[in-house]
Amino acid sequence: MSRNVTCAFSAAKDAHMTMLYFDFNATTPLSHKSKAAILGMLDQFANPSSKYSLSRHLTTLIKGAKDSMAQLVGGDAQRIIFTSGGTESNNLALHSVFSQFPATQLSRYHAICSAIEHSSILETLFWYQKKGLNLTLIEPKENGRIDLEKLNRTITPQTCLIALMAINNETGVIQPYDELAVSLKGKGIHLHIDAVQAVGKWPLPRFDDIPLTLSFSGHKFYAPKGIGGLYYSQQVKIYPLLHGGGQEYGLRSGTENTLGIAGLAAAAEEACQELPQRLQYCQKMRSHFLNQLDKSGINYHLNGETNPEFQAPWTLNISFPGIRAEALANRLDLCHGISVSLGSACSNNSTSPKRSHVLLAMHAPYSYIDSALRISFGHFTELWAINVLVNALQQEIQHLLTMSGEQI
Repeated sequence: MSRNVTCAFSAAKDAHMTMLYFDFNATTPLSHKSKAAILGMLDQFANPSSKYSLSRHLTTLIKGAKDSMAQLVGGDAQRIIFTSGGTESNNLALHSVFSQFPATQLSRYHAICSAIEHSSILETLFWYQKKGLNLTLIEPKENGRIDLEKLNRTITPQTCLIALMAINNETGVIQPYDELAVSLKGKGIHLHIDAVQAVGKWPLPRFDDIPLTLSFSGHKFYAPKGIGGLYYSQQVKIYPLLHGGGQEYGLRSGTENTLGIAGLAAAAEEACQELPQRLQYCQKMRSHFLNQLDKSGINYHLNGETNPEFQAPWTLNISFPGIRAEALANRLDLCHGISVSLGSACSNNSTSPKRSHVLLAMHAPYSYIDSALRISFGHFTELWAINVLVNALQQEIQHLLTMSGEQI
């Protein structure tokens, strides 16, 4: 029996194998408090829009959840709209910008977007581009960070929108969204910040003096899937994607996801209290992982910022030259019960495999792109698990190189 078959067979047979999870950028497990909050709401079945006393508790829950989220996003609770998650929030924000203009006049307007945005931003803008919108994509520097001077040179009198994410989901590089917000003051240009990888993980400044929208998603910071939201500044008019019963002040109709909101509120409260400690812990995990990797003698290359000021400590995009990332990820999963990612979880839904648009925009060599794994930590990650990961990487890289006739 070949080693490949033995590995798969052993992993399937060993039902009690510990699953070692290193893909917190894709999604996070529920925190204990978030899970408890959801369980405590299971019998609260009333519709929040109803006028009887059975619904009052749910109305209070929604208000409290917005108060908690306002602390995380640095804004006012009354300007938070709950949605199903980051994709809907990003679509709602962009839709609100372009719905101001007659559809036949989109060619008069210009938008700027980084080339490393999430697909829910890029695909929406490409759709409007087909309708006539003038769109400029800005590639990052080789370290994955957008150059603000380069971006500012593309602004024209017709520019109505700039979309720049807070933290890239594949590399963890922190973008200059805060500096951009300051530079846009008084220009009347709408700034959309996809903060899905930042909210609940990274401290955000308050942006209230420019037209701004900011999206977030609960399942990225230990709340359930299916709940997220959009913050909008007072200079922004929201044009709904969904019409119906008038929930969320008529800006997002549909019966509220009270179970999700309960879990979101609990996760937001935890994040507010524990953010500095969680950041410090992730920095410790990252440092330990890289130290162990260096000791192992594994040949690797980090894709992203080397300056820790601009690098989220919970994310590593790392290439292992000479290795196919798919093969390595599969062996880590089947032989060791270790979960890592090839990049964005959303892009894995494509029927035809494509190279990472983020690493391509960074002009990384194909050899780095094709051998790149994304490893992301959370505050549930433990040091012993990182040791297991490094040992497994060493073992499987050696195996794959040997199969290809090379050596570690």
